Amino acid sequence: MTMNQIRIFSAGIILAAGLTSLTAALDSATPPASNATFDLVTEGEAEAWNHSGPKESADFRTRDLSQDNGTPTCRSTADNDADNPQIRIVAPILEKPLIAPIDIELKFVPVGSTPIRPESLRVCYLGLVPMDITKRITDRVTVSAQGLRVTGAQLPHGHHRLLLLIADQRGRLARREAVLNVL
Repeated sequence: MTMNQIRIFSAGIILAAGLTSLTAALDSATPPASNATFDLVTEGEAEAWNHSGPKESADFRTRDLSQDNGTPTCRSTADNDADNPQIRIVAPILEKPLIAPIDIELKFVPVGSTPIRPESLRVCYLGLVPMDITKRITDRVTVSAQGLRVTGAQLPHGHHRLLLLIADQRGRLARREAVLNVL
């Protein structure tokens, strides 16, 4: 091999190594695809929350909406459903068995002109002790006064009960339970 061929061969190896490093760096900097799935509830959590009594966290103690700036908790109850905002479940269709991953779409219906407070959303898994799983959704999507849409929620096979809560500017609470049967 001549000296020129060695230089060209060496330059090719260096160029290939550089391109490989650049590709790896770009791949790691790319955010996850919006259609990526995520664990809304894991199989282990569902098992533990439904069949054993986990220690109740201070986050789950009973409070009314006059505390914590009117933010509901998993134990909050609505005063009068007729005068409260509503939560409509657009997706999934709850009457049908579901196959994970599922997409969840909620619409918030205010009462009169009183706006919904998106930051007051709570999503709770109802087992022996209610568990607040709100952050698993709010880390993925922005909640607006109109509602939310999240895609790719993974749930294990079985029967799951979720409690959805949101308050309006006057502190009135919308409360909706969703029963998901996942095949």
